[in-house]
Amino acid sequence: MKKSFKNNEQEFARTLSVKRTPLYQLIGTGLLTLAALNAQAEVGNPRVNQLGYLPTGAKTATYKTNQTAAQTWQLRQNGTVIASGQTQPRGTDAASGDNLHNIDLSAVNATGTGFTLSVGGDTSYNFAISNTALKGALYDSLKYFYHNRSGIAIETQYTGGGNGSFASQSKWSRPAGHLNIGANKGDINVPCWSGTCNYSLNVSKGWYDAGDHGKYVVNGGISVWTLLNLYERDTHLSSNGSLVGDGKLNIPESTNGIADVLDEARWQMEFLLAMQVPVGQAKAGMVHHKMHDVGWTGFPLAPHEDPQQRALVPPSTAATLNLAATAAQCARIWQDIDSGFAATCLSAATRAWDAAQANPNDIYSGNYDNGGGGYGDANVSDEFYWAAAELYITTGNSKYLSTINNFVITRNDLGWADTELAGLISLAMVPTSHTSSLRASARQKIITIADANLATQNASGYPAPLSTLEYYWGSNGAVANKLILMGLAYDFTGNDNYAKGVGKGLNYFFGQNTLSTSFVTGSGTKTVTQPHHRFWSNAISANYPAPPPGALSGGPNAGLEDSTSVSLLGGCQSRPATCWADNINAYAVNEITINWNAPLAWNLAFYNDYAQGNNGSNSSSSIAVSSSSQATSSSSVSSSSSSVAVTSSSSSSISSRSSSVASSLGAQQCNWYGTLYPLCVTTTSGWGYENNRSCISASTCSGQPAPFGIVGGGGSSTATSSVASSRPLSSSSSSVRSSTPASSSIPASSSSSVASVGTGGKCQYLVSNEWNNGFTATVRITNTGNSPINGWTVNWSYSDGTRITNSWNASLSGNNPYTASNLNWNGTIPAGQSVEIGFQGNKGSSAAAQIPVVSGAVCN
Repeated sequence: MKKSFKNNEQEFARTLSVKRTPLYQLIGTGLLTLAALNAQAEVGNPRVNQLGYLPTGAKTATYKTNQTAAQTWQLRQNGTVIASGQTQPRGTDAASGDNLHNIDLSAVNATGTGFTLSVGGDTSYNFAISNTALKGALYDSLKYFYHNRSGIAIETQYTGGGNGSFASQSKWSRPAGHLNIGANKGDINVPCWSGTCNYSLNVSKGWYDAGDHGKYVVNGGISVWTLLNLYERDTHLSSNGSLVGDGKLNIPESTNGIADVLDEARWQMEFLLAMQVPVGQAKAGMVHHKMHDVGWTGFPLAPHEDPQQRALVPPSTAATLNLAATAAQCARIWQDIDSGFAATCLSAATRAWDAAQANPNDIYSGNYDNGGGGYGDANVSDEFYWAAAELYITTGNSKYLSTINNFVITRNDLGWADTELAGLISLAMVPTSHTSSLRASARQKIITIADANLATQNASGYPAPLSTLEYYWGSNGAVANKLILMGLAYDFTGNDNYAKGVGKGLNYFFGQNTLSTSFVTGSGTKTVTQPHHRFWSNAISANYPAPPPGALSGGPNAGLEDSTSVSLLGGCQSRPATCWADNINAYAVNEITINWNAPLAWNLAFYNDYAQGNNGSNSSSSIAVSSSSQATSSSSVSSSSSSVAVTSSSSSSISSRSSSVASSLGAQQCNWYGTLYPLCVTTTSGWGYENNRSCISASTCSGQPAPFGIVGGGGSSTATSSVASSRPLSSSSSSVRSSTPASSSIPASSSSSVASVGTGGKCQYLVSNEWNNGFTATVRITNTGNSPINGWTVNWSYSDGTRITNSWNASLSGNNPYTASNLNWNGTIPAGQSVEIGFQGNKGSSAAAQIPVVSGAVCN
């Protein structure tokens, strides 16, 4: 903000060593000109993206001034002028009331750091021009979700950003929240709200929704869908290597062989599954609307300090359809990763759909809002459309077509209460034969919506695609969701204007706004520091931390629905873009939540992919888009679902994604640090795309140290088995604990879980005995196929320093990872039979013997 005249006088007196001399005398003597006075107006003007710009991206800035004529701008790098030009006056911006000039840096070819932009004496904050300028912000935004997990301790080693984006700090660590320890009532055995039902559920996983400790299905649904859609875009539309793959996010599940973004999403997905009304209860298959404290808590408060009783709110049709949609999406994504979990998801999705069909008018009543937000939604036709779209994509069952074809798309963005575009996006993105005609029309509709959002953005003084009426609660979330449509339009057309529209929207988030403030914590020079959050409440108590980088503030909101916002901002409604304050108590403008951070992460993933050279309209998005009609007749889509549908009891291949693999080089595979992958057929280096980036080239594989690298003979040439994403739980009272990942049907407190099963066999790691510093364990290999297994090799590794001291019934090699191969007498495993290998070892740093995941071709 501009300094007062009085403050300018004091500053200039200090600068010139002239004390108590009135400014008019200085001007009169020529020591200070009016131009010099104006030159001291503001730091942070022009408004820029305080992180930086892509070299070929949207390099735009906005200058706020009273001048109406063009002004000269100068771009400096480390103080040296490297470019200059003229501003482009655009007049008064209706949303902010600011008189603005545009600055376009498109012609600037310089790259690096230390850039500033000046007009007269006004100077911007520093920024970079680099293809990696926004890469750290991507991993910051995704780290938000781990920090807000329920039911797990947030450990210091995992508090840092993904891919090294920011350092770990113990201040962000905390004990697990809501696990029935001490005053904490917990989420392991949560009863229904008084007088509503007579059972309890284990809903201990999931993400805390926002500043409070509630967990809400309708908001959690759109949030997890967005992260899963980020993954599906990465799978189907990106032509570059994954930015969100395994080992990228610095979470406990990193390096388990599964993309980290899926590991994070699964933590939430298992919570959503757990909220379904059990079989045998009234309205079985419906889903509880939300769960939270039965009374509001204050600040500051860490999750494990919460003393309030928790309760399940009665089921709603909206929540039920959220599960139907996201669980159907889950089923197709995990089918080739963990088919058991995929089957669980699909069963829950179909049961939820049937329950919603039977109870279409169970609208949330709003009678259970003491202690948590309401999230009421009176119109659920869009949720029916969304769920039908996801289920049809995944199963191919034509019974969902009538709901799809009879719905008319009217929205230009999406959110927890308006979900129709989520269904449209999935239809447009996921390639299946039975949705081809729907896909073409869905893409055309998205392009049309993106055009409208782009026009709104171009008409705005600052680059937010919002009209003056759209600065409501969570306006930044609306911006982020509109940008998703622009990113997809670029994917479908290759038109660079759409990608630059995403870039402009990110510029708005990171400082190109009327407040010259980055709305993302820790991302820029002048950033939000006091988001509304009970644990990140350093603004109230020094005993609690300030927020880590990466949390997106809700943004300007003319509604001002809290007293602090009214007190600080009352009267801003005529300039709605200014209705924002960095105050922890101003929750109407400065809360943070999962459904705003998820689309922020989506856009950052898209824009960083764009930075790597994704040219849009790639192989999976080359379907022509000519029809403007979204609806298609069911006759244009194959009505036969027998060849593509997957029933809830089946683990056969889901039709939405081809899992066929080009034959590998002979029967050879790559032992990639203990995990077997097929060798690529066409890729000469790095990871290939023949099987959704699951194969690895021979040249890359050969560069590994012994005992890894290319292995031959006996190995399957089909897709590698994928280890499950669930982290092993602590020791239970049972003396035998299984390594295989937890299905959502098993309580989170249980130590046993469902194995990773494919077409060949099932591998389990079982701890048979343990003592202070040692243990004995068994790896059991079961042939689940119809023909004998001839020869087997399995692999596993420990993350806590565990070491094996001796073994039996196998040839053991390696030293973390370990490789065990059959002996002559146990190499053949008949159908339905098992073999076991045993070993003894010394524990690592963990108190309980660690349970690693076992992988190998035989575990498929």
